[in-house]
Amino acid sequence: MKAKLDCIPCLFNQAFRTARAATDDRILIRKILNKVGEKIKDIDLNLTPPEASLPIYKLVEEITGNEDPYKDIKKKHIKTALSLYPLMKKKVSASLDPLKEAVKIAIAGNAIDMGSTTENIDIKREFLRIEEGEFLLKDLELFRKRIQEEDEILYLSDNAGETVFDRPLVELLEDMGKNVIYAVKEKPIINDATREDALLSGIHSTIISTGSSIAGTVLEDCSDEFLSIFHSAHLIIAKGQGNYETLSDVKAPIFFLFKIKCRPISEDTGIPVGVMMLEKSKAK
Repeated sequence: MKAKLDCIPCLFNQAFRTARAATDDRILIRKILNKVGEKIKDIDLNLTPPEASLPIYKLVEEITGNEDPYKDIKKKHIKTALSLYPLMKKKVSASLDPLKEAVKIAIAGNAIDMGSTTENIDIKREFLRIEEGEFLLKDLELFRKRIQEEDEILYLSDNAGETVFDRPLVELLEDMGKNVIYAVKEKPIINDATREDALLSGIHSTIISTGSSIAGTVLEDCSDEFLSIFHSAHLIIAKGQGNYETLSDVKAPIFFLFKIKCRPISEDTGIPVGVMMLEKSKAK
């Protein structure tokens, strides 16, 4: 999916949030905003939104020297999510449809996204609102069927904290005898999950790096090792809006699980902002 005009003010807001997370120095923050203002006019809208945003995050790192601005926030999100984990497992085990419940929990965790919202994310509220949330699991039955057919599943993670919300689904798949390969970022980018974040969240699956530090999964930037696994996978779960933005045009057996958070994604999917969805890739 290519970036839209709506992405331009969003990129500026991302720069401001990330700058404030990286430093308290008002002079440096102003310098970042000035530089971003200069760069915005050259943003290539033929790129996917995560690719278009990369120069912004590199700029923040260059000016502040902080390569992981959300490090403390990520740890806080993981800690809060872990406190809810027993309730997540209880909801799944008590459900008449454990797979559906685990999918809903995984998608609800996608609210933990520093790239598209403010840092004031109420993780507990997002979990407790699952039953009231608007879900569109239009391809759930196909998803269920494909799970039954495959022994190995590639799971593309998204954000730290959300990693804990992934656990009920990952563990349910493993209880079904599936080998789950859990993919994370090579280095920090926004609050996307790294190996450290996945381990801290209690993920015990095989954890691999995409080899990339771009939000989402930009195949051209991934390692040969990851690409070998990706291209041989018969079933891929892609969590989060960034993975949708970077993989929606890629022909692969992908099921996207995410919350629609902005108008460009809403227009691309035809689904209203705020809806939490499970949908098979339409790429031909």
